[in-house]
Amino acid sequence: MTTSPSLLAEKIYQQALLSGYDDCGIIAIDEMDEYLERFQERLAKEPASRPFYERIAPGMKTKQRFPWAKSVIICTWWLGRYRLPESLEGKYARAFFLAPQVSLDEEGLRKKDAFTDWLTAEGIRWEGGEKSSHLQIGGLRHAAMKAGLGIIRKNNFLYTEQGSFVMLEGFVIDESCELRQHHDLKPCAPQCRLCQDHCPTRALSAPFTMNPLKCVSFWNTFGKSQLPPALPEKAMGSWVVGCDACQNACPYNRIPAAKPEKETPEKVNLALPWLDPERLKTAPDSVLQDQILPLCDDHIQPDELDTLRCSAARYLRNQPNR
Repeated sequence: MTTSPSLLAEKIYQQALLSGYDDCGIIAIDEMDEYLERFQERLAKEPASRPFYERIAPGMKTKQRFPWAKSVIICTWWLGRYRLPESLEGKYARAFFLAPQVSLDEEGLRKKDAFTDWLTAEGIRWEGGEKSSHLQIGGLRHAAMKAGLGIIRKNNFLYTEQGSFVMLEGFVIDESCELRQHHDLKPCAPQCRLCQDHCPTRALSAPFTMNPLKCVSFWNTFGKSQLPPALPEKAMGSWVVGCDACQNACPYNRIPAAKPEKETPEKVNLALPWLDPERLKTAPDSVLQDQILPLCDDHIQPDELDTLRCSAARYLRNQPNR
């Protein structure tokens, strides 16, 4: 391409906004190396989590896996633009039920897909995107922080000025350019322990680290709701799919500017009667397959429907009046 790096960066940014993203930044791929250092620090802090982290470690070697890539684009999508029904609060995580694949209609999805269509039309080689997840191109939260899109708080989530309920999408490209954003976010108070104290399984064992093998969200999705002996089911509380406990406890998510702009996504409204745990526990395969799995952001697979039934049954057992 003959476009200057600064002009290319501006064109990418404008196209990201046209596609519905809230913000966009671009960093050199060399800056992903620093994430490997943070990754090793986390292993050292949580040696019990080594089996989990070693399994995903190859996905963190961005430069080695994409030797042709020169830059990383990171885009943000505010999940809070849609409303989660009150009846689902404390049971179903926003990151799943308010994701673009759930909340957008066909026209909105086409608009969003236009971003990568534009990259291709411009002759830019790229990899990544929502369906690829962070495992494909490396640590998205790290990339977003380096690009100035937000900061990582003690609960390990990236926060923008709208809080932590933000989806990140990353792309590696074969062009060199850079785009840094700026924010006025304050760091967590040194004495604050709210996220740690509200983590129901103590997966947040220290600031800026965690043990995913204790995480509620891991066990009621990827863990197929089959808890290890060391994790009592009472610790899972009322969560059926995912967990927002540490984010809900954070004062930086209680900001006036982060109020929903739109109503509940239609797909969630249609599934609402079946999301009552009593009904979910006995729902037929066809209902779980067609109405519930699309809300789970690929964290539960079609051959894992019993994950939902087991989580619903545990929710009911955990209710104090039962």
